[in-house]
Amino acid sequence: MLKKILLLLLNSLSLSVCYAAESDGVISFSDSTPRVISVQSNTTGVRADLVKSTAPRSYTVKKTDTVMKLAEMYLKKISYWSQFMGVSRFNATKLYPGDQLQILGVDGYKVLVVNRGNNGSISPGYEKLVPTARDIDSDALPPMSIRKLRNLLMKPTLVDQNIFESLPVVVAGGEVGQYMYTAGDNIYVKGLTGIGLGSQVSVLSKFREIVDPDSKESLGYEVRWDGTAILDQLGPVSTLHVNNTVSQISPLDRVMTVAEPDIPVIVPHKSDQIISGKIVALYDSLTSTAEDNTVVINRGDRDGVDVGLVFDVTSTRKIVDPTSNQDKPKYLVMPPEIIGEVIVYKVYDKLSFGLVTNSSRAIELYSVVQSQE
Repeated sequence: MLKKILLLLLNSLSLSVCYAAESDGVISFSDSTPRVISVQSNTTGVRADLVKSTAPRSYTVKKTDTVMKLAEMYLKKISYWSQFMGVSRFNATKLYPGDQLQILGVDGYKVLVVNRGNNGSISPGYEKLVPTARDIDSDALPPMSIRKLRNLLMKPTLVDQNIFESLPVVVAGGEVGQYMYTAGDNIYVKGLTGIGLGSQVSVLSKFREIVDPDSKESLGYEVRWDGTAILDQLGPVSTLHVNNTVSQISPLDRVMTVAEPDIPVIVPHKSDQIISGKIVALYDSLTSTAEDNTVVINRGDRDGVDVGLVFDVTSTRKIVDPTSNQDKPKYLVMPPEIIGEVIVYKVYDKLSFGLVTNSSRAIELYSVVQSQE
């Protein structure tokens, strides 16, 4: 397969080519405008029918692009992204503004090759191709909007119940008789130690226990991120100034220092084996959700789920059998229908948080999910 890809590259670009024999080879073009194109030596790409008919045959990566945006632009199933790019290691799928993408078709398969822009260019002429570390990861395309991703990583959060109960506790507000606090208010916290004046803490409240609807196993205790506060005075009872809230803070809420989350490498991919589960909790409503909202899946690290795994959301409907007696109607179960996709962005032992990337209709609580095939 690689030889055919190389021949296509030669025919389309009319350039001489050298490539490494390692599992993730690099094609180095030695014309007046040198390029480096990453191609896996045993790559097969993806079936042509998995690539959208609207996908551009060539495209230059923009600063405003994200991995998710590109995957959705090219593929019908985003979990095939790394395979489409012809790489075996997820960190080899990094893209940078200025990179030129080109689709090549071979024997009913398509692969996306990357013609590196300024960030990936090499000096003129042939160079020995050896593994190198790149110090420009900050320039790489993020998996999705950085603002959206930071919000997702901060909220929601699972905390062990015993740990939550041991955290410093909000005991009162600055005004007598006030039991709800928002941005601009002062709050008093008992048991706060180990931080300096001016430090920012997160304020959390116990939200709910998440229980598997089938096994009845407790999957974890979820806490709600209510806002942040700045330490003004430290003591047995400390004074903090609330500087941001997304919901009201109240007595018995807990505080903890939460570092700004690192942006993880989220590359859409498939699992080695099929993983099935259910959506067991929603955030924007009680019964159904849609695109760009978080869902909780009752499968986690112990089940083989990792960050970037993509699930199909399926729906099964029941209809009245029109051939049955209308006085005693019988019901027919329709075949499962894929109505959306969820990509996992945070994984715990027993459950995962995922973002709905697209949906053709409302996704209901307890909908069945299955890792993409």
